[in-house]
Amino acid sequence: MIKNHWFLFGVLFLLAGQTFGQHNSAVCDRYMPTNSVLLNPASIAAPRPFIDFRLAGISAQVEGNLYFLPDGKIATALNANIEEGVKYNAAVNTDIYLPALVIARGYRSFGFNIRQRNMVYAKNIPSNIAGFIKNGFNYPQQHNQVFDNDNFHIKYMSWAELGLNYAQIIKRDGDVIMTAGGSLKLLNGMGHLAMLADNLKYEVDSLHINIHNTKSKIGISTPGASLGMGIGVDLGFEFRKMLTDDNAFHTPHSVKNKCAVKEYKYKFGISLIDLGFLNFKNNSTDWTFENDSIFWNNYETNKVDGITRMNIVLGSSAANAGSSPETKKKFTALMPLALNAQFDYNLENNFFIYTSMELGMHQRITMGTERVSRLSIIPRYERERITAALPITISRHQKPGMGVYLRAYFLSIGTNNFVPFLLDQDTYGADIYVSFNWQILHSNPCQTYFKKRKNYCPKPSRSFFKKKKKKPRELNLEWK
Repeated sequence: MIKNHWFLFGVLFLLAGQTFGQHNSAVCDRYMPTNSVLLNPASIAAPRPFIDFRLAGISAQVEGNLYFLPDGKIATALNANIEEGVKYNAAVNTDIYLPALVIARGYRSFGFNIRQRNMVYAKNIPSNIAGFIKNGFNYPQQHNQVFDNDNFHIKYMSWAELGLNYAQIIKRDGDVIMTAGGSLKLLNGMGHLAMLADNLKYEVDSLHINIHNTKSKIGISTPGASLGMGIGVDLGFEFRKMLTDDNAFHTPHSVKNKCAVKEYKYKFGISLIDLGFLNFKNNSTDWTFENDSIFWNNYETNKVDGITRMNIVLGSSAANAGSSPETKKKFTALMPLALNAQFDYNLENNFFIYTSMELGMHQRITMGTERVSRLSIIPRYERERITAALPITISRHQKPGMGVYLRAYFLSIGTNNFVPFLLDQDTYGADIYVSFNWQILHSNPCQTYFKKRKNYCPKPSRSFFKKKKKKPRELNLEWK
């Protein structure tokens, strides 16, 4: 049974934590276009592998300043003190990666991407509410006090997503190649819970919670398989400055160009992702409180053990106070919109430095969820069958962290912050990424071309350790 102090907040984290988001390190790997398309759909034009097929994967990112790990130790996490006057924030982003595909066809690329996503975002949570979240409502230190809070919100959304991806080269001129792409996303809502509070004036004692006045909106959808449908789009553009100036007729994975792999000196990309919405219609309720009162009678016996029960308690508590909030059986939730910029510099000899800036768009007064803004700097070593990277990440709600990313053949694994666990530092976030991919590096015509070229130009045999044959001695029969 979930304790009441998870009411309107902690339930979100439990729901999102049932599954294992786009990972900062994986999107920079050029041999993983099924991942990079999630950040910028233009990145899959002229992909390094001819085909990249993702079988499955998981990713989870958690960060915030309410529950952190003092000295990097999980056992002492609950002992962290609540500081009066501090605003608390938290974010959870978890994905289940299902099959995905990217395939190159001339100067175009196509693909699809299936995943199940869960996102939580809590912003400007007052210290008094954080105290009840951590200690429960039966917290005498904060009893019989009237708290008046303004402008905070808590959002959770879960949905399944089918993305249809397309990108192409739009300009080939000398040492410049430009690409553009987009993704159309078909969405299926699977859960939602949000509280958008303009004002909340309340008091708690050992038995009851009395909300004297609140101006807020609450959107609740009981978790299920199909709560509503929606649509979303991603749009992207890339500019690539190439190492050579013979790119006017370049076609990736083409025998006409001798299957040449074109390297850039640097590339710059910009993208807008998760522009869209979900209409929650089934098992959904939209509550609007306009300076209403709520009285939650005996919270210890009248417990909340899930989103369905939360809806019932919310209705009865409003009735206890004589309030009649406006309710609707459907609402529209926005996707976690973000603007991204990427820059990748080729140091040559397989070494690169990748930089990415993700700016989450603030959508405080809307249902749905939001992204956390972050900056990533990722030096990496990259080859066909192996990539190693050391991501440095600066996020909005945690200290800068250093992680590691490794790809070897079909397996990719990474984390963005492992240093605090090694040095016993305070940890405000954790994450993990694992993916299994199968790739074909070259098209069938190119594979045939490479075989013929190899047979036509065999490698010279090494004679370093071979014994040289002696020439027969010539006899000199001349008389002196």
